[in-house]
Amino acid sequence: MKSGASDPFADDTDEQTTENEPMESADSVNETTDEAVTPESNTRQFNRSDLPYTLRRENVKDERDSVHQLFVLDSTDSRAKDAERDLESIIGDDVYRLDAREAIYLAGMQNLDEAAGILREWGYDL
Repeated sequence: MKSGASDPFADDTDEQTTENEPMESADSVNETTDEAVTPESNTRQFNRSDLPYTLRRENVKDERDSVHQLFVLDSTDSRAKDAERDLESIIGDDVYRLDAREAIYLAGMQNLDEAAGILREWGYDL
């Protein structure tokens, strides 16, 4: 062949290969894009309110608008501090004093018979 001349059939093979390669790449890009666009069915949007209280709050006083001032006997104060430390041992983590006190308060509400027993010890229901 002359210099600069080429085999006319050699170009067809190269063109076919060149034409097929981008199409394959485009297909694989589309497949990848399709997979990325279609999320798994087990993923879902969630609201911050779906999280447990300790994870959704910004600080320990978040969502606590009511103040319950409580005057207690010295013996109750000592027991409260012991109970707070015991709760930390049971939970296996540091617990904010405000969280511990509210949990103890709620536990008392769930066990009113025990609270009534304490009131009887103090002289109620004589």
